[in-house]
Amino acid sequence: MSFLEIMMNESIKFLVRPNSSENSITGIYDNKVKVKINASPERGKANKELIDFLSIKLKVPRQDIEIIHGQFSNIKEVKIKNKSRDNIIACLINIAS
Repeated sequence: MSFLEIMMNESIKFLVRPNSSENSITGIYDNKVKVKINASPERGKANKELIDFLSIKLKVPRQDIEIIHGQFSNIKEVKIKNKSRDNIIACLINIAS
């Protein structure tokens, strides 16, 4: 894997709050992006909705988003292919403001 490929496949940590009234990015807490997700955390519904939400907001295909750690936790590490970490953070900050 080249340096460019490594830089374009970095991960970001999210603090996910399921069962919220809406899907939204609410800020940064402890170096994690805080996200509210409408779905319940049962049977992977919140994970699926998080991926769908990020796909729409970041304008990347669902298959380019993967939860690599925290499938059963509210702290998730998500890898987004073909976008740099700085690009993703900039997009998320724009969405949150």
